Amino acid sequence: MNKLITIYFFNKKQDSILILLSIISITLVLLRIKITHSFYLLFMVWNLLLAILPYALSYLIDKEYALKFEISKNTILLLIWFLFLPNSFYLITDFVHLNHRSILQFSYDFILLSLYTILGFYTGIKSIYRIYKIVFVQFSHKIANGYLVATCYLSAYGIYLGRILRFNSWDVINNPLELLTSLIESLLKLEALLFTLILGTIILLSFIVSKPHLSKNQ
Repeated sequence: MNKLITIYFFNKKQDSILILLSIISITLVLLRIKITHSFYLLFMVWNLLLAILPYALSYLIDKEYALKFEISKNTILLLIWFLFLPNSFYLITDFVHLNHRSILQFSYDFILLSLYTILGFYTGIKSIYRIYKIVFVQFSHKIANGYLVATCYLSAYGIYLGRILRFNSWDVINNPLELLTSLIESLLKLEALLFTLILGTIILLSFIVSKPHLSKNQ
C-alpha cells in the first residue's frame, strides 16, 4: 500500500483532470452538508475513493510490468485490480439516491451524482486501457480485445452483485460461500442478464469512444 501511494500520488505526471474533478466533487458534497445540515450523500466520498483505487492500482501494475515481468506478483496485482474495478462504474447506480423534496435540491443532487459518475467512468476507462495495453504488448491484439469485452461485462455483473444483491469487494474474503451461492443463483435470472448486458455494453461503448483520445495521451 505504501508503494502504491508513493508511486501514484507523488508522481510528477499526475492526472490533473482527476485531481481537479475530485476536489470539485468532494466540495459539492461538503457544501450540500453545509446547506442542508444532512450527511445524506457523504458516502459518495467513500465511493469515489473506491472508484479511484483500481485506477491507482492499474498505474502500479503498468509500472511493474515496465520494470520487470514477475508473473506471480503481477498476477496477484491484476486479480486485486479486477476485484475492485466494478467500483469505478458502480457510481452510475448511485442515481437511486436522488432526492425529490424540491426542484432545487433535486437539480443539485443530479449535478453532484452526474459528476461522480463521470469521474467513475473516467477512472474506470483509463484503468482498463492501461491493462489493455499490457495485454496487447504481452500477447496479441485478439487476446487484448477478448480481455476488453470480458472485463466490461464482468464489471457490469460485479455491479449487479453490489447494487442489486448488496455484496461488496470484501465479501470475496469475508463471506465467500454466500457470495458464491448468490452468484450461481443469479446466473439463472433474466434480471441479472439484462442488467449485465446493458451496463456492460455502456462500459464497452464508452471505452471504444475514448480509445482514440487515450491512445494519443498515454
